Amino acid sequence: MTIAHGIKKHLLVLSTGQHVGKTTTSLGLVAHLQERFSLEVHGTTTPKKEVAYCKPVGQQHVPVGGGLRVDKDSFLFKEHFGLVHDYKDMSPVIFPDGFTRDYIDGKVTAAELTESVRVAHRHLMDTSEFVVVEGTGHTGVGSICDINNAQVAAELGMDAICIALGGLGSSFDQLALNREMLLKHGVQLKHSGRGDVIDAILANQAEYRRRGDNLHPGLIMTGWDHPSPSLIARLNEGNIPCIYVPPTTCDSFQLTAKIAGFTAKLNRYDTKRLHLATQHVRDHVNFDLLGI
Repeated sequence: MTIAHGIKKHLLVLSTGQHVGKTTTSLGLVAHLQERFSLEVHGTTTPKKEVAYCKPVGQQHVPVGGGLRVDKDSFLFKEHFGLVHDYKDMSPVIFPDGFTRDYIDGKVTAAELTESVRVAHRHLMDTSEFVVVEGTGHTGVGSICDINNAQVAAELGMDAICIALGGLGSSFDQLALNREMLLKHGVQLKHSGRGDVIDAILANQAEYRRRGDNLHPGLIMTGWDHPSPSLIARLNEGNIPCIYVPPTTCDSFQLTAKIAGFTAKLNRYDTKRLHLATQHVRDHVNFDLLGI
């Protein structure tokens, strides 16, 4: 089943690793497709519900009621875009703690996992104009359970796009490894994008300065000496958020390491960042290259 330009009605979004831009790219794709189908089919800019999203294999999951846990990105997309599809189809397989051991012990089989993904995908395909499928980590994630991203794409007959980090040497090397795995399973790499498309927002600092956006800075204080009353008063006067972390909780080095290693992931409730990320992709990604 195809849409305009003869392309398939589903696409797998991959990357060369974590924190490279899969979810950000998927946000832009879903928003673009919702607008496209609402305009083409309904003659209105009000998004209808013909676009679906799926995270076939999820590693980080959240409860959504009724004893069901789903991948956190499936929760984000369903709630943010108002998608009508069932959670069980948007997040058919999750890897909770101990799942790999259960697989090795034979409590779960590759055939069962693949069937769950296949059934969920068929439901989404039957009820949607287009399905945006987001992979997990790099292309090989899930191999221990015989359900990596390339295997999923091959099973479902999907083409893929791959997001790589900006740069030349290492990013090209990583892309080559991911491409080889896709080729091994007969999956067509439709296009690749470098992460500096996502990171290009850093080049817009002049625009941010012109708009005067309040970035809401804060201060984290450490050390044995608790902030004095006079210092606290000055901080309050300047409306500067402050957290004091005593060494009994975490020393300065550990705290600095945690902050340096922290990655601010997109979440359902940070609507401002979601809208910025979505618009950024729509402004900088040429959807015509993908035929959608």
